[in-house]
Amino acid sequence: MSLRCFVAFDLSSPEIAEKIVLVQRELESQGIDGKPVDPEIIHLTLQFLGEISPEYVRMVSEQLSSIIFRPFTARLRGVGFFPGGGRINVVWVGVEEPEGILHQVQREVSSRLSKLGLRPDKEFKPHVTIYRVKSVRNKPSVLSLLERLKEQEFGEVYVDKLKLKKSTLTPQGPIYEDLLVVEAKK
Repeated sequence: MSLRCFVAFDLSSPEIAEKIVLVQRELESQGIDGKPVDPEIIHLTLQFLGEISPEYVRMVSEQLSSIIFRPFTARLRGVGFFPGGGRINVVWVGVEEPEGILHQVQREVSSRLSKLGLRPDKEFKPHVTIYRVKSVRNKPSVLSLLERLKEQEFGEVYVDKLKLKKSTLTPQGPIYEDLLVVEAKK
């Protein structure tokens, strides 16, 4: 039996969650249909692993458990969307971390997991997904709103735990479970 897994930092805080809910409601009022992501479980994915066997979970855990990093503060700022152009499949909030620790940890994760044959499927662009879009009723209005939210501030969050997470997809949304937690070294 395989497990759907990813490596991430949790980035939720009550203040940030509150601001994300307001943006999600605004997007819906402008014509976006789909699934808003529960702002209580927002996270920054460093690498999506997909379906992996329990044996791979053990090997991934071994690789991740010895990663050493300092805690850092991530700033959530700006709203954007993938894939771009006129298509809106995912709406996200950008993640900034000026010290470079975030990118350093992501490179370390990528390097260690590539030894196991698990390579990132796309270039790392720090973001948290806040909406999975099924359709857009009023594209000009939605694009205009997204343009206005490009510099929106959401707040800062202290990050001190790297996690290997299991994701179980349900009709109500994903359920996440921590399989491994690596604490930052202060």
